[in-house]
Amino acid sequence: WLPLESNPTILTKFAERVGLPKEWGFVDIWGLDKELLAFVPKPCAAVVLLFTSSKELKAFKEKQKEELTKKGQELSKKLFYITQHDGIGNACGTIATIHAMTNSQDLFKPEGVVKKFYDEWETKSPSDIGYGLLKAKDIQEVSEDAAESKDAQTATPDREESVAAHFIAFVHVDGTLYEMDGRKAFPINHGKTSNKTFLEDAAVVIKKNFFEVSPKGNFSLMALVKKPKE
Repeated sequence: WLPLESNPTILTKFAERVGLPKEWGFVDIWGLDKELLAFVPKPCAAVVLLFTSSKELKAFKEKQKEELTKKGQELSKKLFYITQHDGIGNACGTIATIHAMTNSQDLFKPEGVVKKFYDEWETKSPSDIGYGLLKAKDIQEVSEDAAESKDAQTATPDREESVAAHFIAFVHVDGTLYEMDGRKAFPINHGKTSNKTFLEDAAVVIKKNFFEVSPKGNFSLMALVKKPKE
């Protein structure tokens, strides 16, 4: 798969073509301070984070996996979680977008090919869903069109080229904030949240688990929001 760019225009166009209702779209989050978060329209259904990998983040991920495997965590049965298998290449932007769309169903219902994919795979394991995505040519075609869009601000890397940056999503399901990273062994439960406080709660987690862990890393943030009425 070709990698998607961290660009709200591209992500919105891709999401609309695979089934995001037209009242919703992605916008930039310019920073995690309260004043900057205030610019993000509400309601906010999901947050998408693009970050460059670093040895600090890799070590943090390993430690987190070890701790959660030992003590366990509560996960909602409503979560739709996709494992990003090695054979799928640079599909993390597509996976993060699908995670955002399929785990926001108290705010909107996905349509089109994402609804079809969700209906077909919702009862299966994250690993099986990941293999299902490998076969989902209808989603891959739209994703690659988006990656090569004229709206892209950078040249599209080769599909075989390994991209150091990785997309993940944060969602709220059943009053809980979850981190959805298809490269992790499972979703991460980050505690209680609500429609009202979700953006601020996600900001706290991202600061603590990403910005502070890897202070020299590159990060880019977008929110999936209901478009303000013009």
